[in-house]
Amino acid sequence: MKPSTWLRRRRTLLSISITLLFVVLFLGVVAAAMVQTQTIYCGSDNGQYRTCPIDTRGGVRIANQISRIECVQGQTWGYKRDYVWVDRGCRANFEVGDRDYNDRDRDRDRDRDRDRDRDRDRDRDRSGHGSVTWTGKVDHDIKLVIYGSRLDFYNLSGKSYGPGRYNFTGSGLPRDVNVRVERVNGRKDVTITEQPSRYNKQSAVIRITDSRGGDKDTEVVISW
Repeated sequence: MKPSTWLRRRRTLLSISITLLFVVLFLGVVAAAMVQTQTIYCGSDNGQYRTCPIDTRGGVRIANQISRIECVQGQTWGYKRDYVWVDRGCRANFEVGDRDYNDRDRDRDRDRDRDRDRDRDRDRDRSGHGSVTWTGKVDHDIKLVIYGSRLDFYNLSGKSYGPGRYNFTGSGLPRDVNVRVERVNGRKDVTITEQPSRYNKQSAVIRITDSRGGDKDTEVVISW
């Protein structure tokens, strides 16, 4: 083989090797960019629902939990395409953008969000099909807090005659509905001070007051 021919082949092989090296380096940079992550903080203060805007198409996972309340995916935290959401006291740093955080986990979280929305819609459909009747004595000022199928009594001022009696009919109080209240017996003023919302953990708050005082029997019906 002539020396000139050998030199041409060697140069060709060297050129191919250099080209392949650049291709490998380029693919490595692209792959690194695809799996690049960033960390954001998102916290549910006072147990309130909160969203933190960010592109989540690369996946989301907890980098480290800050709250004492456990952060459970699909229950107290989750994400959609353009935000991470937290609820009920979950506070954490979230790692966002790892595309190797596989599609199955991303799809599972989306399914959980869809189930949550479906449950909320089902609860809305139940609105107007439930009520709770409370009967008791009110001296001056009391508060009733309804949550789900539970009613809590608070004596704010005047003599306390105990929590009284209550009875639920139909379903418990669903999420995100407006309640109505009717005074059936007694002279007391009855008002709704809070409708259910995510800001008060889906509770309805009723105040019963009488500036004149006295231990008159009172009966009210709260319905939805």
